Amino acid sequence: MLKTFVTLLAVLATLPGFSQKTDRISVNNPGASRWNAIITFPYTPASGTANLCLIDSRNRKSYPLQILPTGEAVSIIDIDAGERRIFQIKSRRPQASKAEIVEEEKQVRVLLNGKQIIGFQTGRGDLPEGVEPIYRRGGYIHPVLSPSGLQITDDYPQDHKHHHGVWAAWTKTSFQGRNPDFWNMAQNKGAVEFRALDHVQAGPVLAYIAAKNSYMDKTILPHVEALKEDFIVRAYNISGSQKRFYVFDIELQQRCATQDQLILLSHIYGGIAFRGNGVWNGKEHAQFLTSGGKNRENGNATNADWIRVSGQVAGKLAGVTILSHPSNFRAPQPLRIHPKEPYISFAPSQAGEFRIQPGEVYTARYRFIVYDGEADTGFIQGMWKDYSQPLKIEINLNHD
Repeated sequence: MLKTFVTLLAVLATLPGFSQKTDRISVNNPGASRWNAIITFPYTPASGTANLCLIDSRNRKSYPLQILPTGEAVSIIDIDAGERRIFQIKSRRPQASKAEIVEEEKQVRVLLNGKQIIGFQTGRGDLPEGVEPIYRRGGYIHPVLSPSGLQITDDYPQDHKHHHGVWAAWTKTSFQGRNPDFWNMAQNKGAVEFRALDHVQAGPVLAYIAAKNSYMDKTILPHVEALKEDFIVRAYNISGSQKRFYVFDIELQQRCATQDQLILLSHIYGGIAFRGNGVWNGKEHAQFLTSGGKNRENGNATNADWIRVSGQVAGKLAGVTILSHPSNFRAPQPLRIHPKEPYISFAPSQAGEFRIQPGEVYTARYRFIVYDGEADTGFIQGMWKDYSQPLKIEINLNHD
């Protein structure tokens, strides 16, 4: 493989504008063609991070490259089936289209092409009428809007005021001999509280939000922090006038806040969750499909790589497909699908008790594909392959 790569570089070196002194990556695609493929790799530029691009050595096409505070480089490329491509990393004039972040007191809004697609809630705004203060929380995603602007999530619904767009919490737990419940907030046994925005960044490839949440045990005074959570959002700039969907990722990183473990007891729900638009309430108003071909009637408590949820909003069809990364604990994870409400949860606790131990990091990753209309299974399977089997990348650096 190395010999082939060196030979290819020798050929490319004869092309105009190609320099072996430029940082390069090689991207190998042994399978089918991929469009809007999200790639990431570790990279620290020799000088500056602004206006970086990947330049395809074959056709000179340019793809914006964005460097995150984590030291990752992110780009979105197209590559044909069976191809191996060499890309130079160079500085080019900035792309007109970019993701934007607008920070407000109650939420952080993410925009693509000037239109909001999601909001990250801080919990600092006014509560909806009829919602008691005990239900207040932040550190979650709402609204989620389709590319045409249809709202597909709900927040503080009257039947379950502790449901919030796209959120995370644990339900049946044991901590220091007590049993806090971070999900059912009306019991006042626990809560998930937004603490701070750790980092936000917007650029030509994505909007990046890293926030900190605390899982508070309220069964004792003073309250005790049981779990620290990094709630990380990446919303990718693949939406535009010719594209009917967009993508955002959520990554949860959870650590014990003390020297005591948090035991997650067996329960039917808990973890990452989604609550759909209120007009989807009722058994017939939302449609569900899992990677196993299951629906609302037979999909509950089954394991799945992904689940699709859709319904009518203002007379138009819109929806979301949620992918659960294969590296997640107990993947493919069990699902909780509510029989009448537009609510699902990837719930690893369905399969039995597990523990988050001091010094360990519980990591869970999910990808959300949001669209107008309906997404066919062929499209979803292609997106699942991009997520579960990322393109292979080799890095060749030429700076000290």
